Amino acid sequence: MKGMYARFQQRQAKKIFPAAMEVYAETLNHLTQASGGGGILRESKQSLNIRLKPNEVYAVRALDRPDYYRTVMIKKNQMNGQFQMLISNPVYGTTPPGIDEVSQEQVFKQMREMNAQMIQGKDFDAFPHQGVTPPTQGDGYGSVTQHHLNQQKRNQR
Repeated sequence: MKGMYARFQQRQAKKIFPAAMEVYAETLNHLTQASGGGGILRESKQSLNIRLKPNEVYAVRALDRPDYYRTVMIKKNQMNGQFQMLISNPVYGTTPPGIDEVSQEQVFKQMREMNAQMIQGKDFDAFPHQGVTPPTQGDGYGSVTQHHLNQQKRNQR
């Protein structure tokens, strides 16, 4: 009798397992049909925030001239354990393949989070220094402002 009972248990186990798998497969089938084929679709067209990794190069577009970009890399200083941000000079053209392009806001945000130091400059403009600007009205170069000088010229006629 023991042999017959063992064979009976084996047959029942073979019947139960495929039935459970069929139920599982059917449930997954219903889920994929309900969710639209199983593909993940993002509704937002906004780009995702890229987490900058140390020792990798990223490109940052200049806001004043979109034809230019700067390359940015985060390096860890072995002496004090802090991170440093290395920024290149502006480069004209498109970003090369293999280099991810990130926004300036992402770079500054991550620098604040990592408490990183910046090696060169405080902005990513292509040409941050636009030359000497003319003195503004009442800037302290003289006691007479430009407005008063214009009024004096008008009264001389």
